[in-house]
Amino acid sequence: MNLRINHVLENSRVQGPGERYTIWVQGCSLHCKGCNNLDTWEFDKGKLVENNFLIEKILSSKTSGLTITGGEPLDQLESVLEILRKLFLKKNIFLCSGYTYEQIKSDERKKQILDYIDILCSGPFNYTKKCVSKWKGSDNQEIIYFTNTGKKLLDLPIYKREYRINKKSGQTLITGFSV
Repeated sequence: MNLRINHVLENSRVQGPGERYTIWVQGCSLHCKGCNNLDTWEFDKGKLVENNFLIEKILSSKTSGLTITGGEPLDQLESVLEILRKLFLKKNIFLCSGYTYEQIKSDERKKQILDYIDILCSGPFNYTKKCVSKWKGSDNQEIIYFTNTGKKLLDLPIYKREYRINKKSGQTLITGFSV
Protein backbone atom coordinates (compact mmCIF):
# COMPACT_ATOMS: atom_id res chain seq x y z
CA MET A 1 0.00 0.00 0.00
CA ASN A 2 1.14 3.57 -0.69
CA LEU A 3 0.60 6.98 0.85
CA ARG A 4 0.55 10.16 -1.23
CA ILE A 5 2.57 12.75 0.66
CA ASN A 6 3.31 16.42 0.24
CA HIS A 7 6.43 16.44 2.40
CA VAL A 8 8.09 15.06 5.50
CA LEU A 9 9.88 16.85 8.31
CA GLU A 10 12.06 14.83 10.63
CA ASN A 11 12.85 15.96 14.16
CA SER A 12 10.20 18.66 14.43
CA ARG A 13 9.51 20.16 17.84
CA VAL A 14 6.45 22.19 16.83
CA GLN A 15 4.21 19.57 15.21
CA GLY A 16 3.12 18.09 18.52
CA PRO A 17 4.75 17.17 21.83
CA GLY A 18 8.39 16.14 21.91
CA GLU A 19 10.52 15.43 18.88
CA ARG A 20 8.34 14.27 15.96
CA TYR A 21 8.57 12.68 12.56
CA THR A 22 5.91 14.66 10.68
CA ILE A 23 4.16 13.68 7.47
CA TRP A 24 1.97 16.08 5.50
CA VAL A 25 -0.31 13.96 3.34
CA GLN A 26 -1.29 15.16 -0.13
CA GLY A 27 -4.96 15.66 -0.91
CA CYS A 28 -7.79 17.28 0.97
CA SER A 29 -11.51 17.19 0.27
CA LEU A 30 -12.40 19.69 3.02
CA HIS A 31 -10.81 22.91 1.68
CA CYS A 32 -11.06 25.03 4.82
CA LYS A 33 -11.19 28.75 4.02
CA GLY A 34 -7.90 30.43 4.96
CA CYS A 35 -5.96 27.15 5.05
CA ASN A 36 -2.20 27.55 5.44
CA ASN A 37 -1.52 24.36 3.46
CA LEU A 38 -3.15 25.06 0.09
CA ASP A 39 -0.36 23.12 -1.64
CA THR A 40 -1.66 19.92 0.00
CA TRP A 41 -5.19 20.11 -1.45
CA GLU A 42 -4.78 18.50 -4.89
CA PHE A 43 -4.85 14.71 -4.87
CA ASP A 44 -2.68 14.25 -7.95
CA LYS A 45 0.33 16.23 -6.67
CA GLY A 46 3.02 15.25 -4.18
CA LYS A 47 4.63 11.84 -4.37
CA LEU A 48 3.45 8.33 -3.80
CA VAL A 49 5.55 6.57 -1.16
CA GLU A 50 5.37 2.92 -0.18
CA ASN A 51 4.03 2.51 3.37
CA ASN A 52 6.70 -0.03 4.36
CA PHE A 53 9.42 2.44 3.32
CA LEU A 54 7.84 5.18 5.46
CA ILE A 55 7.41 2.82 8.41
CA GLU A 56 11.10 1.83 8.30
CA LYS A 57 12.17 5.50 8.09
CA ILE A 58 9.98 6.40 11.06
CA LEU A 59 11.13 3.44 13.17
CA SER A 60 14.79 4.17 12.45
CA SER A 61 14.40 7.86 13.32
CA LYS A 62 15.39 9.06 16.77
CA THR A 63 12.07 10.81 17.23
CA SER A 64 9.69 9.83 20.01
CA GLY A 65 6.55 10.41 17.98
CA LEU A 66 4.79 10.61 14.67
CA THR A 67 2.48 13.40 13.53
CA ILE A 68 0.29 12.95 10.48
CA THR A 69 -1.31 16.10 9.13
CA GLY A 70 -2.08 17.48 5.74
CA GLY A 71 -4.02 17.80 3.57
CA GLU A 72 -6.54 15.49 5.14
CA PRO A 73 -5.16 12.18 6.51
CA LEU A 74 -8.61 10.56 6.59
CA ASP A 75 -8.96 11.06 2.83
CA GLN A 76 -6.30 8.31 2.61
CA LEU A 77 -7.78 6.30 5.44
CA GLU A 78 -6.63 2.79 4.47
CA SER A 79 -3.00 3.80 3.94
CA VAL A 80 -2.88 5.88 7.12
CA LEU A 81 -4.48 3.05 9.11
CA GLU A 82 -1.91 0.57 7.86
CA ILE A 83 0.94 2.85 8.97
CA LEU A 84 -0.59 3.55 12.38
CA ARG A 85 -1.35 -0.12 13.09
CA LYS A 86 2.33 -0.93 12.59
CA LEU A 87 3.64 2.04 14.61
CA PHE A 88 1.19 2.31 17.50
CA LEU A 89 2.95 1.55 20.81
CA LYS A 90 6.33 1.99 19.07
CA LYS A 91 5.97 5.76 18.62
CA ASN A 92 3.42 8.11 20.15
CA ILE A 93 0.91 9.11 17.48
CA PHE A 94 -0.65 12.53 16.90
CA LEU A 95 -3.18 12.90 14.09
CA CYS A 96 -4.57 16.21 12.79
CA SER A 97 -7.88 16.02 10.94
CA GLY A 98 -10.31 18.63 9.66
CA TYR A 99 -13.15 16.28 10.53
CA THR A 100 -14.71 16.82 13.94
CA TYR A 101 -14.41 14.14 16.59
CA GLU A 102 -18.17 13.55 16.28
CA GLN A 103 -17.86 12.99 12.52
CA ILE A 104 -14.97 10.56 13.02
CA LYS A 105 -16.52 8.48 15.79
CA SER A 106 -19.91 8.26 14.01
CA ASP A 107 -18.38 6.91 10.79
CA GLU A 108 -17.80 3.12 10.91
CA ARG A 109 -14.67 3.30 8.74
CA LYS A 110 -13.10 6.49 10.10
CA LYS A 111 -13.57 5.61 13.77
CA GLN A 112 -11.04 2.76 13.41
CA ILE A 113 -8.31 5.39 13.48
CA LEU A 114 -9.12 6.21 17.11
CA ASP A 115 -7.71 2.83 18.21
CA TYR A 116 -4.24 3.74 16.91
CA ILE A 117 -3.61 7.31 18.04
CA ASP A 118 -2.58 8.90 21.32
CA ILE A 119 -3.68 12.46 20.51
CA LEU A 120 -6.16 13.88 18.01
CA CYS A 121 -6.54 17.45 16.79
CA SER A 122 -10.01 17.50 15.21
CA GLY A 123 -12.21 20.01 13.48
CA PRO A 124 -11.97 22.27 10.47
CA PHE A 125 -9.50 25.13 10.48
CA ASN A 126 -11.33 28.44 10.96
CA TYR A 127 -9.18 31.40 9.95
CA THR A 128 -11.40 33.81 11.95
CA LYS A 129 -10.52 31.90 15.13
CA LYS A 130 -6.81 31.53 14.42
CA CYS A 131 -4.74 30.88 17.51
CA VAL A 132 -1.30 29.85 18.58
CA SER A 133 -2.13 27.13 21.04
CA LYS A 134 -1.45 23.55 22.01
CA TRP A 135 -0.96 22.02 18.60
CA LYS A 136 -4.02 23.39 16.87
CA GLY A 137 -4.58 26.10 14.29
CA SER A 138 -7.87 27.62 15.43
CA ASP A 139 -9.79 27.86 18.70
CA ASN A 140 -12.71 25.78 17.41
CA GLN A 141 -10.49 22.72 17.00
CA GLU A 142 -10.40 20.14 19.77
CA ILE A 143 -7.34 18.34 21.17
CA ILE A 144 -8.25 14.94 22.61
CA TYR A 145 -5.87 12.71 24.56
CA PHE A 146 -6.88 9.06 24.15
CA THR A 147 -4.12 7.18 25.96
CA ASN A 148 -1.98 7.50 29.06
CA THR A 149 0.96 7.96 26.70
CA GLY A 150 -0.81 10.96 25.19
CA LYS A 151 -1.68 12.41 28.60
CA LYS A 152 1.94 12.10 29.77
CA LEU A 153 2.99 14.34 26.88
CA LEU A 154 0.97 17.25 28.31
CA ASP A 155 3.94 18.40 30.38
CA LEU A 156 6.29 18.82 27.44
CA PRO A 157 7.05 22.39 26.33
CA ILE A 158 5.10 23.90 23.45
CA TYR A 159 7.17 25.50 20.72
CA LYS A 160 5.35 27.84 18.34
CA ARG A 161 7.53 28.05 15.23
CA GLU A 162 10.41 26.28 13.65
CA TYR A 163 12.71 27.64 10.95
CA ARG A 164 14.67 25.31 8.67
CA ILE A 165 17.10 26.29 5.94
CA ASN A 166 17.99 23.76 3.25
CA LYS A 167 21.79 23.79 3.03
CA LYS A 168 21.79 22.90 -0.66
CA SER A 169 19.01 25.12 -2.02
CA GLY A 170 18.94 27.87 0.59
CA GLN A 171 15.15 27.46 0.75
CA THR A 172 13.60 28.40 4.10
CA LEU A 173 10.80 26.38 5.69
CA ILE A 174 8.76 27.95 8.47
CA THR A 175 6.49 25.51 10.26
CA GLY A 176 4.18 25.49 13.26
CA PHE A 177 0.47 25.74 13.91
CA SER A 178 -1.10 28.90 12.45
CA VAL A 179 2.10 30.39 11.10
